[in-house]
Amino acid sequence: MKKNILIAPNSFKECANSVEIASLFQTAFDKLISDDLKKGIEFHYKPISDGGDGFLEVAQNYFSLELLHFEISSPHSDEKFLCPVGYSLLDKKVYIESAKVLGLNLVPDNKRKPLLLTSKGMGELIEQLIGSNENGFLEVNELIIGIGGTATNDMGLGMMNCLGLDLYDINNNKLEVIPANFLKAERIEYNKKDLPFDITIVHDVNNPLLGKEGSTMVYARQKGAAGSDLNVLEDGFKKILELIKCNDQTKQKLNGAGGGLAAAFQLFFDSKLKSAENFIFEDLDIADKYYDLVLTGEGKFDFQSKYSKGAYLIMNKFSSAGIPIYIVCGEAEGDLPDEENIHIIELAEYFDTLEESIEQIEKGILIAAKIVSKEILHQFTIKN
Repeated sequence: MKKNILIAPNSFKECANSVEIASLFQTAFDKLISDDLKKGIEFHYKPISDGGDGFLEVAQNYFSLELLHFEISSPHSDEKFLCPVGYSLLDKKVYIESAKVLGLNLVPDNKRKPLLLTSKGMGELIEQLIGSNENGFLEVNELIIGIGGTATNDMGLGMMNCLGLDLYDINNNKLEVIPANFLKAERIEYNKKDLPFDITIVHDVNNPLLGKEGSTMVYARQKGAAGSDLNVLEDGFKKILELIKCNDQTKQKLNGAGGGLAAAFQLFFDSKLKSAENFIFEDLDIADKYYDLVLTGEGKFDFQSKYSKGAYLIMNKFSSAGIPIYIVCGEAEGDLPDEENIHIIELAEYFDTLEESIEQIEKGILIAAKIVSKEILHQFTIKN
């Protein structure tokens, strides 16, 4: 009976998406594993996404999507760019990756200031999809939006500004809808649009919108926020929730993914939430058989991975079986698993700098594949 090996990496943020990483591992194992040994092993290459970077490529890989492009604004200016989305003609679904709409890669380093960034590009995209549906260009029943990897931390209000929401100050002056102005807001007007389609959110984290484990306190720094910005962002969110008269019970249910983008979909469109776990194990059907060895990974494996990030979900799913599990990452830090069958391969250790490991990702994946190949040779030598 053949041994089954699962290769299910998540994306390496700002380096390579999960489909590319899986392809690099396939090339490496094809070189490293002898033809005789390959006869007794079946490799299952199943790249994953938890809703963040690489979501669109993964959806294309599994659902045979047609790629369409829409012109939208960048998060930091009125500069326009063509944003890709995936369309399933069979299911009449549009797949959107928020990282391709609002991602860090779209914002120059000197513009990574969440107080000044806006999610309006997502609003423009949805507005165009509404129009495309109404004029018959596209028949759309549902938007599936992977949320994660955004540069923005504006609770989705920039998006909502394009879809009927305005902020006003104490003098009844209309405010630019960016987080720097949230504390100045004294009134909100919202003319709700009826959407011609449902919206389902695939979220990469399960952390709440507010609090010490919320979107701002956990993720805003990595988006470029200074320490002094954190309370301004957090208090701005609270002010907006106060103005829309959001009760405490609802606040506790709001999801912090995408700098609060998921919360906006909950508040204003009553969108359905789908966890990364459900997307990976149900929609992608990753755990469809028994595996003898599992390899997963992502760019950075740390405490944030515990908020239902993809690699952590894969590890949790299969670790109890006692099989070898390899987690390949650019860097690892914090409270890491110490189970005997879980092995972490930190690529940065094999290069002079982290930047070099990113630039030479092909070399890094080959190094990781060599390490895992030794385990394969040790554990799975096929005896006739």
